[in-house]
Amino acid sequence: MQQSLSRGKLLLALLMRGVSRLNLALAAVSAAVLLAATGAVFAEILSRLFFGQSLIWVVELSGYALLYMTFLGAPYLLEKNRHVAIDVITTSLPPRWRVALGFAMALLGAAACLYAAWYGLGVTLDQYQFGIRETTVLAPRSYLLTWVFPLGLFLVAIQFVAQAVACLKR
Repeated sequence: MQQSLSRGKLLLALLMRGVSRLNLALAAVSAAVLLAATGAVFAEILSRLFFGQSLIWVVELSGYALLYMTFLGAPYLLEKNRHVAIDVITTSLPPRWRVALGFAMALLGAAACLYAAWYGLGVTLDQYQFGIRETTVLAPRSYLLTWVFPLGLFLVAIQFVAQAVACLKR
């Protein structure tokens, strides 16, 4: 019994280490997308300044970049507790209530993210199956944009569950 319990803890620790590495890799991709979008906007400025021509794809690309940056970077930020948090009320609560509220909010966040990830996966698969394209200048296949939504939210849900478990250990 004790051996299977420690084996389960080891497997969970290995899984969370893998998720953490994936979060870091996706955050690096998010940073690279930010740099690329910044470079594209800079090129747009230079193109207008020196050639009087607009690069019509830059605004669209910047919107896609924002989507990628948000959903690829969010799991890492939540894992490292670097996300925006409004704690005016929670800091004034007694520690016992703070832990209980943290646990409940983490579970609520996990449930909301899992639901949205599941729904987003369905949308992404539909877009892939039917070959839907965006109605924009670049006209990319829609699933190439929306796949980051279910992936990012699923990883955020995992981090919320990890936060809930951490609350129980306090």
